[in-house]
Amino acid sequence: MIVALAALAMVATLPGRTVGLGLITESLISEFGMTRTEYARFNMIATLLGTAGALIAGPLTDRFGIRVTLSGTLILLGCLVMTMSQWMTAATVMAFLILTRTVGQSALSTISVTSVGKWFTTRLAIAMGVFSVIVAIGFSVAIVGAQTQIAIVGWRKVWMTIGLSVLILGLLCVALARRGESSQQASEELGNGTVLTLREALLTPCFWVFAIGMALYGGLIASVSLFNESILRELGFGQETFRYAMAGLMSAGLLGNMIAAWSARRIGLPRVMAVSLAILTIVMLTYARLQSDWQVITHAGIFGFCGGVFSVLFFTGFGQAFGHTHLGKIQGCAQALAVIASALGPWWLADVQQRLGSYFSAMTSAAPVFALVAICAWFTKIPSRQSL
Repeated sequence: MIVALAALAMVATLPGRTVGLGLITESLISEFGMTRTEYARFNMIATLLGTAGALIAGPLTDRFGIRVTLSGTLILLGCLVMTMSQWMTAATVMAFLILTRTVGQSALSTISVTSVGKWFTTRLAIAMGVFSVIVAIGFSVAIVGAQTQIAIVGWRKVWMTIGLSVLILGLLCVALARRGESSQQASEELGNGTVLTLREALLTPCFWVFAIGMALYGGLIASVSLFNESILRELGFGQETFRYAMAGLMSAGLLGNMIAAWSARRIGLPRVMAVSLAILTIVMLTYARLQSDWQVITHAGIFGFCGGVFSVLFFTGFGQAFGHTHLGKIQGCAQALAVIASALGPWWLADVQQRLGSYFSAMTSAAPVFALVAICAWFTKIPSRQSL
């Protein structure tokens, strides 16, 4: 039940995530007469301010448990999205972007992944697998369904329906979620016996390699998701290709989940991250060379595969490295870094596109950074108290 609720809560973050806002980017730009760079700047400011949600949600989850934080955040987000569908105007774009980023992308994402991480220890891999399957299917259905309906009835009616669905899910969590953690938590330590405070975690190279690697992926996927339709248009592809590419991106995450979970037992989570970052480096360098629909969908699938890998890293990496007692605070800080990257990435990509006339110069210039972090991740070790 906890896995199902947490997974559905992650899907419910869609209207506050870049992949969700990317579905209505063109509609908002057209309706409110904004330039692409102006919208990217609004998005950047809103996302940066929204990081407060992750920093607040983590400690609250540690303090009050899953029922209060998960249900309360879902209800708040549902009401917010319904209000956004009716009251969003050119004058209120910034306010609604800030609120949905804070409550949806930052707070609800942090609570969702922390819920699974705190509830399970010995069966975490199984729980994470089920969670990932539900999330991948949920996002794929939601993205394709929302995109189709937006073209028919407009974004406002679709956002009203999404908001109502999120609100109902929040009410279900009030009845079904439990406050505490699994009885497995009686044994707090994981395999390496390490339980670290937030301060101790921040002093380890492992935290920063994990956090920076995930932030790089978050910034990249945010940039591509927000302007994917425009990026594909630059390559000569239409909206139908965009729709199936986005679905392929989410669906391929399942394969990434399974391979990452299998590989982590054999080579360790840091090296799994290193391989994924190396794959993303190649993906960025080949983006401008896509010439057919199947290449676009395959390329998006590779993005999604890496996303599945990073979901495993986020769900299991921090708990394995630092224990569960302070997991909410630790994952909240990591989520904040990822949110900051997802704010800066689209703004930077739009700025480069406006100045140089192409999105792909930015991707090519960022590729060496991914390669450098991949090398660092390959040599990073999971910490122990003896290493502090």
